[in-house]
Amino acid sequence: MEKILASGAKPSLVCYGSLISAFAKAGHVKRAEYWLEALEASNVGSPNGICLNMLISACAKSNAVDRAEYWLVKMPSLGLTPDVMSYNAVIDACARIGDVTRAEGWLDKMKAAGTAPNVVSYSSVLHACARSCDASLAERWLTRMEKEGAEPNAICYNSVINAWCKEGNMRRAAYWLKQMSERGVQPTVNSYSTIIDKLAKAGDIDAAESWLARMAEAGVEADAVSYNMLFSACSKTGDCARASKLFDEMMKRNVVPNTICFNLLINTHSRQGDVSGVLCRLRQMREQGIQADRVSFNTTLKAFARCSDPKAADQLLEEMNAAGMKPDVSTYNAFIAVCMRAKDAKKAECWLNRMSKAGVKADAVSYCTMIDAFAQSGELHRAEQWLEKMEESGLQVGSSTYGLLMNAVAKMGDISRVERIFQRMEQANVEVSGSTYNALISACARKADVASYSSVIHACAKANDLLRAEAWIEQMEQDGVQANVVTYNSAINACARCGDVTRAEHWFHKMVKQGFQPGVLTFNSLVNACAKALDVDRAEKWLQDMPNFGIQPDDVTYSTVIHACGAAQEPQRADNWMRTMLSKLYGKGDKPSSFCYNSLAQAWVRGGDVDRAIHWLSEAERLGVEVSMASLNSVVSALTRARRHEEAELWSGKVNRNSAARNPRADKPRPRATRHERGGKAE
Repeated sequence: MEKILASGAKPSLVCYGSLISAFAKAGHVKRAEYWLEALEASNVGSPNGICLNMLISACAKSNAVDRAEYWLVKMPSLGLTPDVMSYNAVIDACARIGDVTRAEGWLDKMKAAGTAPNVVSYSSVLHACARSCDASLAERWLTRMEKEGAEPNAICYNSVINAWCKEGNMRRAAYWLKQMSERGVQPTVNSYSTIIDKLAKAGDIDAAESWLARMAEAGVEADAVSYNMLFSACSKTGDCARASKLFDEMMKRNVVPNTICFNLLINTHSRQGDVSGVLCRLRQMREQGIQADRVSFNTTLKAFARCSDPKAADQLLEEMNAAGMKPDVSTYNAFIAVCMRAKDAKKAECWLNRMSKAGVKADAVSYCTMIDAFAQSGELHRAEQWLEKMEESGLQVGSSTYGLLMNAVAKMGDISRVERIFQRMEQANVEVSGSTYNALISACARKADVASYSSVIHACAKANDLLRAEAWIEQMEQDGVQANVVTYNSAINACARCGDVTRAEHWFHKMVKQGFQPGVLTFNSLVNACAKALDVDRAEKWLQDMPNFGIQPDDVTYSTVIHACGAAQEPQRADNWMRTMLSKLYGKGDKPSSFCYNSLAQAWVRGGDVDRAIHWLSEAERLGVEVSMASLNSVVSALTRARRHEEAELWSGKVNRNSAARNPRADKPRPRATRHERGGKAE
């Protein structure tokens, strides 16, 4: 057309009409309107009714109701009389946006213009009622339609059924389905599927299944869409058993599944982490000639989120190759993660190399997973190599990535390597936040964005290097990062681990001066520092000062003081604190830990009063608290020295029974000691 115009020739009416119709049919409303206006300006002639109706219909399908109405009103000025198709197209446009009033208005105008509405006209109004969820109005229009001589068809009844389903009135929807049959209109698959879909989405799968059965009994053949509604419900709940049962039923009824059907089944298995089930569905798709798409494989990867079977990754790759799908970076990352969970760092490395050979560029997740895999396997040198490769790749390396390696190194107590990695982090201009500094000073923090600093202080603590730990705190202050309660608690805890009471108290006073409220962990660390220094008076002072700060001592506080008294050869003092602990904390039937009883018993043995030791161990046995081997042996030794042989034999029997209970097999590894057995003091 452009060439005709450029040549100076005048296009014919047929040329304009064909072009307008072509654009309208393709849904290009603006281009169709452009050429219609060009036709008006050309004075070649007027478009015919078919051309206008196609344009109005295109406006309706694009929800351009105003434009559809505009062209219907303009038809007379073009020498055209709107027919039933013209009005139906506008009514359909109103129905598509759920504007019932507008649809009803055009139906009335249609009748006023002398054009008799047909079943399509009424079905469009009914569709508008359904879209606006006005089921009662839909019923009234169905009745009016019959009175005005238009016989409702299946589409009309389906609109009423749909309207009631949208309102959630399944009883009324079922009523109209029954009426439909009784009035001689054969229900369609959509008649039943509307009800099935509503019930399935509401989670009532049993009822949805029963309607599927009723559909079969009525002689209406279900299609893949009908089953997909049920598969979707199973997918949301992860009900693999029911989904499999429905699929088998579907096959028996010769209903051909589609890609969506299998994708829903795959998702159901994926939600349960059922890798074998997912792979089975992919094989079924291939065997039935159904093309798996990107959604199929992306959904499959969900099942691999907890998978630790490297062979399954190989099988999935085979299925992808068979489907002509090339794995992307997310797929390879999932395979690498599978190997990491299997603790097979070498296999993970193979997958990353395969990814590179396939021309897929590794991303930050790829490298981080590799670093973590080798760090977890203890191959720190290989982990560090992958960190270097990530830096060389040009990817942005964040603090969490460095933290993966630093955390593993800290567990090995390799301070120099931790600090070397941290220096690399600074050279990479990775921003250091306040939370990162807190992690440096917190031996227990394991958050991803603060792991690097946490690892450094953990390594310092393992080496009892308090000076280096404090140096990191001073570095934080020099960088202008404001310390908080976590910072000070961590500093006090580091001092406590080294038994430096003076430095612990220094950080405590600095904390209070800065306006931070100390907590029970703060005081427990102070008491622990005093206990390690065998300074019982100071330990008691800090315990007694706790209420002045609105903090009540807990079982760890009392346990640490009791242990300190025992270590300082002051059993009576320990005894007094045990009784205080019992009266303060355990008035409701609770009981102190075994650490308290064992510490006190051993303190009395060392103090020369084995009877008091026996008293507390007997009390522990009465309450079902575990008595340690060390306590039993100390009592036996004390009784033997006092020539109380019968009692010594009695307690020696307890030693043997205790030993047999703990070690039923000589080669069985000993269980790890509890915190109280290791010392029980606050860390």
